[in-house]
Amino acid sequence: MIIFFGNRIDLVLWLAIALVLVSVLYGLTLLVLSRFEPREHRVRPGHAINSDSGKTVVFVVPCLNEDRVLEASLDRLTSLTYPRTHILVIDDGSDDGTADIVRSHPDPRVHLFQRVLPEARQGKGEALNAAIRHLVAGELIAGLPQSEVIVCVMDADGRLDPHTLGDVMPLFSDEQLGAVQIGVRINNRQQNLLARMQDIEFVLFTHVFQRGRRHLGSVGLGGNGQFVRLSALTGLGPSPWSRSLTEDLDLGVRLHIDEWDIEFCSTSSVHQQGLVDVKRWIKQRTRWFQGHLQSWNLVPWVLRDLAGTRRADILYHLTSPFLLLVTSFLSAAFAFWVLDILIGIVLGEAVVSPWWLSAYLVAFGPAVLFGLVYWSQEKHHGLNPLAAIALIHGYVLYALLWYVAGWKAAYRAVVGQNSWSKTERNVESTNQVDASAEELTGEALPEEVPGSAVGSRAAGTVGHGGSQ
Repeated sequence: MIIFFGNRIDLVLWLAIALVLVSVLYGLTLLVLSRFEPREHRVRPGHAINSDSGKTVVFVVPCLNEDRVLEASLDRLTSLTYPRTHILVIDDGSDDGTADIVRSHPDPRVHLFQRVLPEARQGKGEALNAAIRHLVAGELIAGLPQSEVIVCVMDADGRLDPHTLGDVMPLFSDEQLGAVQIGVRINNRQQNLLARMQDIEFVLFTHVFQRGRRHLGSVGLGGNGQFVRLSALTGLGPSPWSRSLTEDLDLGVRLHIDEWDIEFCSTSSVHQQGLVDVKRWIKQRTRWFQGHLQSWNLVPWVLRDLAGTRRADILYHLTSPFLLLVTSFLSAAFAFWVLDILIGIVLGEAVVSPWWLSAYLVAFGPAVLFGLVYWSQEKHHGLNPLAAIALIHGYVLYALLWYVAGWKAAYRAVVGQNSWSKTERNVESTNQVDASAEELTGEALPEEVPGSAVGSRAAGTVGHGGSQ
């Protein structure tokens, strides 16, 4: 409390109001921007599966003990009809049957790059860096200009829409385009409420925030389904990916700093399995949050080399973990206020106030609008608007879990715990995955694709960056 021109000013209250207004206005601004195309946008071919951009695609699949899911993933990738593809599997020191699955795969486009200890198991970023050096020095793309080679980073459990390459590859006809990120959907969103919340989370992040950031020139990259021009990667040096726990977030920012454009393609998605228990969710999101905190060291370069809306939005994005930690106190105060009201109602002592409605509108009003976006993506799968609005109310409460992950990540950062732990896979039958993907895409999957037991898990950043 301070005295200003004879008036008492509650600084904490005004800080709380400012943070709430900034968050709400930012979300609503990107919601509006996401509803239309940028004035100068790249032409989308729209599901042209056999479209030939003239470029070569190399799928790079980092693996650490992925024999549960890898065979079906390789079958799916080799079934894509794009004319020039290779699949480079990185066995990062696995002690299961990962390498044997790659060696025994009948398609000649499947290649094994095996790393052993002590170089192996240093994190996903280091595995990807080693793979790029191997790719550049080897025979796989010998003679091809690096600008004509597109590297697609895929998690071992990811499932691309069949039309993805037809949507993405023609975008790279723009030589200034360094990377493209596609959407993310959760296969098992009907398994339980936690998986459904993750599907909402990824839909909102991609179809609201990523689409909106196209207007600002600040689209980011995620850990699964990122397409990057090889010349853009090698232009960042011998180690384009950092050692950060969210190496994908760092890569996107560094590409912007290096003056490359990044596009988001909303017509295609990579499908993966969401986590179905809270303990594993917190463990994964703690790692993502800590990686986001580590990305703060990019701020000086963002300030020096970027300008305009791109610089402002990336700064906001890099700062968002710190803002979330601050707002956790505000949310706690709000929760105690609501609890006090509920107790008053039970005891018959509550007095109806217009503040109740205003508090509800601030807490849930913008979320209801976001819920309509989710409904637009799910209405063809039986979700009605009222159900979507009900789910989005639950999503507001689900988002509070980020406070737990955030403070746990902050503690780990303070005490110097930076260990990297891969999220475990869940096994599900091929028929289950195929049915989920068909329901999400609205398209039948190729019948000739063989498969075995497969599974996947959520990836993305406050974060929706990072993976595994």
